[in-house]
Amino acid sequence: MIPGAETTALACLDVTPSARIVSRDHAAARFLKANPRFVRGQRQEYFTAQPAKRFSNALRAACKEMPPRASILRVEGQAPVQINILPFQPELIRIVLFLPQAVGEATPVALPKLTSRETSVLRLAASGQRRDRIAYELNISLPTVDMHCRNLRQKLSALTTSEAVAIAAKMNLLDV
Repeated sequence: MIPGAETTALACLDVTPSARIVSRDHAAARFLKANPRFVRGQRQEYFTAQPAKRFSNALRAACKEMPPRASILRVEGQAPVQINILPFQPELIRIVLFLPQAVGEATPVALPKLTSRETSVLRLAASGQRRDRIAYELNISLPTVDMHCRNLRQKLSALTTSEAVAIAAKMNLLDV
């Protein structure tokens, strides 16, 4: 955990081993637009970070080494505060940017509109229930549970259901 994490915003982008940006979330898009020094290229955008050698070594470690490994780059005195470089899929790397966010200056986050069934599935998943138990508790089929989990992941911009639960908890969606 980084110091001042309660005042830190997250942004995610996915890159190829050559650092070509293939996808980004809204926070990353805003950050890259405001900080063009982290982007190179015109037609195809590439993410760049300093020191360049450490950044390229981290990309290689996340994609080419066996087993792949995550790297953390700390940036002193400027945004982002920290860059996590994570193995994601073969030939795809997830970069998580920890961005400073002044206290009291939090950007309003629109809460996703979840259906009552999605909320029920989310709560059961948060309690640690497996798919089959969720299906039994809600009297629905496994494919229906999978569909609701897929919708939750999409609405919460998560890769896994566990990540969706964590995001929902951070957004206080489980308290409602």
